Amino acid sequence: MKPIIFPKDFLFGSATAASQIEGNDPNTNWYHWGEQGKIDRNESPITACDHYHRYKEDIELMESLNQETYRMSIEWSRLEPKKGEWSQVGIDHYRDELELLLSKNIKPLVTLHHFSIPQWMQEEGGFLSPNSVDYFVKFTKKVVECYGDVINEYCTINEPNVFVNDTYLDGKYPPGDKGNLAGYFKASKNLMVCHLKAYVLIHKMRKEMGYSDTKVGFAHHLAYFTPKNPLLKPSRKLMDHLFHGIFFKGMVEGRIRGVKVPEAPRGGVYCDFLGINYYSRHLIVPSLDIGMLFGKITFDPTVPKKRLNDLGWEIYPKGLYKMLRSTYRKYKMPLYITENGIPDKADAKRGQFIIEHLLQVKKLLDKGVDVQRYYHWSLLDNLEWNEGYAPKFGLVEVNYETQERTPRPSAHLYSRICKEKQISEDMLRDFTIEEA
Repeated sequence: MKPIIFPKDFLFGSATAASQIEGNDPNTNWYHWGEQGKIDRNESPITACDHYHRYKEDIELMESLNQETYRMSIEWSRLEPKKGEWSQVGIDHYRDELELLLSKNIKPLVTLHHFSIPQWMQEEGGFLSPNSVDYFVKFTKKVVECYGDVINEYCTINEPNVFVNDTYLDGKYPPGDKGNLAGYFKASKNLMVCHLKAYVLIHKMRKEMGYSDTKVGFAHHLAYFTPKNPLLKPSRKLMDHLFHGIFFKGMVEGRIRGVKVPEAPRGGVYCDFLGINYYSRHLIVPSLDIGMLFGKITFDPTVPKKRLNDLGWEIYPKGLYKMLRSTYRKYKMPLYITENGIPDKADAKRGQFIIEHLLQVKKLLDKGVDVQRYYHWSLLDNLEWNEGYAPKFGLVEVNYETQERTPRPSAHLYSRICKEKQISEDMLRDFTIEEA
């Protein structure tokens, strides 16, 4: 077996989100959600990994694991804990973190909204508020004012489709507004406009600062849908449109019904890269739901256990290839894999998971698909939102009682890949690679 070689300029790294790892922020809506007992086992983001105080240790870990880039989020509520009041303590904290990353030659990709918002905004209706776009634009402006000299790459919104689905349809995220289809579409529209305005603003501000290297995109969750039988193909098409398509049209092309979008710096396109989060394949089975054309999403019960992660999701690497290739055919722009990972407490499947998905990335590169980054989810074990601390996504194990960090064997495997820019012959021998 020959080693699988990646281009020298292909960047490997990992990703996190502030509310999932930082802890100690009573001003975020997720802290209040936990206080209401809405997170499994009555857990709370107030503990998390204490990354807010241990970021220096965690950046040292990244460096020791040969990571070249790090996707992180800036917690809005730390910069603006009260409406219209900016915290210099919060501003200084992220300045220190960003400068430390750069000193270690780790390139930051900064996410502005990764599911959490300040509690004051939640109380005003979150992204259903008529003021939500203005609030987000002001936050974006503050971020660029404070960090525009050290951040040139911005991810405006993380997984808008998952956020609105879990907030307004499933009710798993605050405020738990279950079954609110009108809320789903209204919040989706507001998030799209937030992205468009932020895209234009960030480019304008950094150009005025004298920079020409600005890159702005968003992170879109792509799920691979498979209908159980041909009669469910219309249901798959509808789900693909509602879960994927409307966000691509709105946030890449600026096509939002009833909205006059601002002028984009590059010919009506509102992304310089597309971030893609991919985890699994979903089976569409028959249902009585006429709204979804008699289909519903589940996981295939016939999949063998060795191809399931700890949450019961199917491990399906080919889905990454298929979703990225179809996306690139439509939008010829750079692709970043902004999240790809597995909950695997025993660390029995993560190494193989990484290799199998990176093999699909290499196939994409060989086909001319412009994939430039791979961010593994996640650097650390973390609060997996409403599911709490039970799922273990981390390359690094976290003991939440002592806050001790222990890199798992898969972290060392990934570290070698990051350093050598290859999947070596011995790695390919050590794992049974399945063409799933």
